[in-house]
Amino acid sequence: MIDDLLIMNESGALLYNWHPESYKGNGKDDLLSGFLTAINSFATVERGEDIKSLKLKETQIIFEKYNKLFQKLTFVITTKNEELIELLHAVIHDIMEKFTHLFVDSLNKKFDGLVSQYQIFGKNVKEIIKSHGLDILNDSIKNIDEGTSLKAIILLEPKGGNIFYIHAKQYVNKDKISFLIPLILKSAQLLYQNNLNEKLNWILLNTARNENLLVEPRNMILVVRQYQLLESFEEEFLALEFFKDKDKYLKKPKKLTEKFESLEWDPYIKQIYLVDLMGKVFFSNIFDATYDCSDYIPETISFLTSSKKVSEEIYNRTLFNASIGGERLATICMNFNNFALTLIGNTRDFNNFEFIQAICANIYEKLK
Repeated sequence: MIDDLLIMNESGALLYNWHPESYKGNGKDDLLSGFLTAINSFATVERGEDIKSLKLKETQIIFEKYNKLFQKLTFVITTKNEELIELLHAVIHDIMEKFTHLFVDSLNKKFDGLVSQYQIFGKNVKEIIKSHGLDILNDSIKNIDEGTSLKAIILLEPKGGNIFYIHAKQYVNKDKISFLIPLILKSAQLLYQNNLNEKLNWILLNTARNENLLVEPRNMILVVRQYQLLESFEEEFLALEFFKDKDKYLKKPKKLTEKFESLEWDPYIKQIYLVDLMGKVFFSNIFDATYDCSDYIPETISFLTSSKKVSEEIYNRTLFNASIGGERLATICMNFNNFALTLIGNTRDFNNFEFIQAICANIYEKLK
């Protein structure tokens, strides 16, 4: 998504340049640096203002100046994807802040011609690109366009919900995505940080029609991906007796627990809990005591409730399951209308949505 990253001083000397691995340019970055410096200098001298962007036939060029050190710097990013401009402005500011902080001593004195010292900044560039979700964007767009199960990718600002970028082959409700995703993310983060002292790695919602919504928080952005799997079991799922009578099984918890006591559980599942919507645990089975999360389980109901709302608002579908992946623990909440089946496992085992779906579908099949 970024074709060129150039950092040069006011004399036009190229201090640092970066290109993606797929870059097929001519390697004449020094000439480009001098050309861009000349254009910018002309605009400053003749018009009394800096160039912020320049549009060529296919390429958009973003400029950002930094004048707080002895060496006056210009940061440049080029791209052929005009829809990324808003996000790339955030990226270039992040690069500018980290570069000037890292090399403040060298930049705060006269240029000595030694540019090799700046090459270590490549590691920082990769981290910044990843923190803004740009590392997966090319492959995601390709998968969407080729008709795979991935149907949309959205890059979302974490707090305000501003959509920086979207590429989709199906309808995406932008207003509800931008409003609901930050809310459910905050709920899941508080749940894991306050109860398990773990960083949140991802959230996964799966509807009864096998639509999947995967939310991955990065340092600077939320990466939201929507998938559509082929198999749909919505009618069968909603036909389960748990969805017919509102309080039938809650009034007879023993009858309910008997249905789950007889099931054989996947060895990857370390704990199971049956929980009503008030957070009361009326059945549990702890297969591995090192994963005991019994004190935390009642609070998962608030996450399940908000996940139900997201599923209904965004997809107009009943939620099948909602999951949270932390650094160590994964929590899966299966929706059974007036109660939840909560599964605890290791995040390393529950590392992709298709595996989580298979675990939940296997339980559902045994309950039919």
